[in-house]
Amino acid sequence: MVEKEIWTNEDFDVMGWHDCRLYSISLPNESFDLKIDIDYIFKWEKRGDRFFGFWVSECDLTFHQVFDFKITIEPENTTPTIISDITRKNVRPTPSGELFVWDYEIELDKGVICFSATGFTQKLRSQPVFSESQNLCNR
Repeated sequence: MVEKEIWTNEDFDVMGWHDCRLYSISLPNESFDLKIDIDYIFKWEKRGDRFFGFWVSECDLTFHQVFDFKITIEPENTTPTIISDITRKNVRPTPSGELFVWDYEIELDKGVICFSATGFTQKLRSQPVFSESQNLCNR
């Protein structure tokens, strides 16, 4: 399986982050970027009668021009942390009218991350590999 290396706002409607493992979060920096290290599941695949496998890749998911950042995570037993879903809503133009802003919510199995941002890029660190697990445990 070969996938394009960079995914963006235009791809949001064909992407899904359900059951993707989250390894780390780099809080918004001086560039107002929020970076999340994940294993992205590109495809769920059935092999044989009962077994499901997964095409998974290490990815950097970066949200741009982040503001109104809020995070609520249950402190005990945070490993592993799994993404349940990422949604966006309330699209609106920036004051300059040059960009658009969405309100994002990253629902986790242990909490939620909410913020507004002008969009995202998701960059593959390697092409997807077939795994019996939903994450790449060798990280």
